[in-house]
Amino acid sequence: MDTVEKAIDDWRRERPDLDPSPIGVFGRLRRVAELSRHELEGYLAPHGLTPKSFDVLANLRRGGPPYRKTPSELAESSLLSSGAMTGRLDSLERAGLIRRTPHPGDRRVMFAELTQAGIDLIDEVFALHLANEETLLEGLDRAQREQIAAALALLETTIQRAIDGREVAAPQRRRAR
Repeated sequence: MDTVEKAIDDWRRERPDLDPSPIGVFGRLRRVAELSRHELEGYLAPHGLTPKSFDVLANLRRGGPPYRKTPSELAESSLLSSGAMTGRLDSLERAGLIRRTPHPGDRRVMFAELTQAGIDLIDEVFALHLANEETLLEGLDRAQREQIAAALALLETTIQRAIDGREVAAPQRRRAR
């Protein structure tokens, strides 16, 4: 019995009037997320990267040539604030992995663009990253991976709908008071 199963059993014993089964989903999600985060941090550190800097470099690289986006585009595709993105870009620029270039049509807008060193690093690290993730998933066959990915996509959609519904209902409840 692992920690999550033990927690569920404990709650069933202590509060038999409640269904603790959501712990089975969210407890495992937290454990998997923590294991994945720790693995990624340890894996990226020797390359001088953090998960956040890796995310920005990968975001720019997967966008294709000329490997540049505005900070707002990067923030939107990373689900971060533009303020948080600015700090990441400053650090990557100091490391010589990106450069900021002016937008040709709007002097107020700057692009973050991969340098050749940035392209070389993300190409190397991303290939190694996928190989590492492949190793982590080697106990699962293709069908199991697809099933897990589909279930997680469904879970994400379900959670987002619940959050969206709660956000819609909150102003209505305030008006009803």
